[in-house]
Amino acid sequence: MQRQYVEENDSFASIQGDSDNKKEKFTAAPVSIVAPSLKLLDKMKDAITVLNAFQVPYTIAILAAHRAPRKTLKFVSELETNGTEVIIAGGAGSAHLPGMLASLCTITIIGVPLRGDSLDGVDSLYSIVQMPRGVPVGTMGIDSAYNAGIFACQILSLKYPLLKQRLAEYKQALEKEVENEDAQINRDINKHGGNLSKG
Repeated sequence: MQRQYVEENDSFASIQGDSDNKKEKFTAAPVSIVAPSLKLLDKMKDAITVLNAFQVPYTIAILAAHRAPRKTLKFVSELETNGTEVIIAGGAGSAHLPGMLASLCTITIIGVPLRGDSLDGVDSLYSIVQMPRGVPVGTMGIDSAYNAGIFACQILSLKYPLLKQRLAEYKQALEKEVENEDAQINRDINKHGGNLSKG
């Protein structure tokens, strides 16, 4: 069963402070986050953090390509009626869930290869990124659920103007962060006469 979420989060203060406290009007939860187990879903929490910060509603589901194929097929059959526009799918090991979903629907799938019990996630990365011709999965780096959340927002921003504005503000915040760090290092250099090794 899927549950819908949308929460406030203080971690992205720059994009939470939209003028007039505007909110995007989503007709449903446009993003679905899926993983084969609760343990692997926990590794997807950075995507949840991003979607909360950008105020994008989402659903969460536990699906398994191998252990629960009928449940996964039922999930796909309901996509058109529940308003899902992007799916973030995690997987470890053989990591077939993102590819299975991509083969069954036309919705954009963002695959997140997760570290499992062996091969440090490289097996998951190869499994997701090496999809057959004509069945693409947008593949993130190993354990890069954060980037998956940002990528989902970028895809949705083509349709939702306020989300596009929030992404622009987020990019500005990233640039400001670099500027602040550069200013800090230059202050430290000047303070220590060009020798940062001095404590």
